[in-house]
Formats: sequence, structure tokens, C-alpha cells
Amino acid sequence: MTSTWMTTAIAIVGTLLGSALTAFVTARTERRKNEALERQQIRQEAAQDRTALRELRVEHQKWRRDRRQAAYKSLMDAAHEAQGAIWQLSRLTLEPYDQHRYDTWRGAAIDAVRATRQAANTVELEGPAAVAQAGAEYAEAIDQHIHPPIQYLMELSRGPLTGEQKDRYRSSAAETGLHVDDMQRRFVPLARAALDELMDEADQRT
Repeated sequence: MTSTWMTTAIAIVGTLLGSALTAFVTARTERRKNEALERQQIRQEAAQDRTALRELRVEHQKWRRDRRQAAYKSLMDAAHEAQGAIWQLSRLTLEPYDQHRYDTWRGAAIDAVRATRQAANTVELEGPAAVAQAGAEYAEAIDQHIHPPIQYLMELSRGPLTGEQKDRYRSSAAETGLHVDDMQRRFVPLARAALDELMDEADQRT
């Protein structure tokens, strides 16, 4: 009888131990499974964050390119308008002096030159440094280009000009005009390279 009880007790203890061991192993397996799932979720979230950050940087690069392109185009458009206004002003050097027409075209030309300066300031903000410098020099060349006709017409307002004065004007006007062309030729490839560089950076991130 005692032997039977012992056997029964041992069996019960064995069963309990077996159940406890099974529960321990199951809990440990479940914990490891949960930890693996958590690690996988963390990796997925990190990958999503990297993708979102990369997309954000690409969008930022495109946004910067659009802003730069608009600034560069505005400078070139303003410079073109200023050159046209200066040309109109210079046409007055071929006609009898007219104070009203001179005041009108001088005002228009000065406003156009000022607009070019303002456009160059925007380019300076957008950069990069090489393009900003070229843009400032482009605007400065436009500013210099307005001086020969203004000087000539101011002298003409005081009376007929000598051949030497006319030659000096033509030489100065030609020189400043060529300088404008040189500065434009310098600005354009630098601006184009800056835009291409931003697009290349954006493409590398995609």
C-alpha cells in the first residue's frame, strides 16, 4: 500500500515537473518569438524611416533646384529687359536732344538696371557661391553699360558735341556692351552646372 502511494506521489510530482518544464520551455520559446518579432518590427521601422528621410532629401533637392532655376531665370530676364531699355536710351544719341524723351527713357533704363540688381541679390541668396559671384558681376556689367549713353546725353544737353566726345562715347558703349556679353557667357554655364549638380544629387538618393 505504501509502495502504491509512493508510486502515485512520484507520478504526480513527475507530472507536475513535466508540466512546469513544458510551461517554462513554452514561455521561453514564446518570449524569444516575441523578441524576434520586436526586432523585426524595429528593423522595418528603421528602414521606413531611412526611406522617408531619403525621399524628403530628394524633394528638398528638387525644391532647391526649382528655386535656383527661378532665380537664375529672373536675373537673365531682368538683364535682357535692362539691355533693351539701355538700347532705347542709346537711340536718343542719334537724334536732336529732347529733354522729355531723355527723362522718360533714362527713368525706364534706371528702373530696369535696379531690377537686375535685385534679381542678382536673389541669386546670391540661392547660391552657390560661384553662381552668386557671377550673377553679381553680370548685374554690375549691366549697371556699367547704362553710363555711356547717360553721360553722352548729359553732354549733348549742353550743346553740340565734338568728334572726340562722340568717339569716346562709341568706344565706351562698345566696351561695356562686350563686358555684358562676357559676363552673361560666364554666368550661364555656372548656373546650368549648379542646377545639374542638384539633380545629380537627387538622382543618387533615389
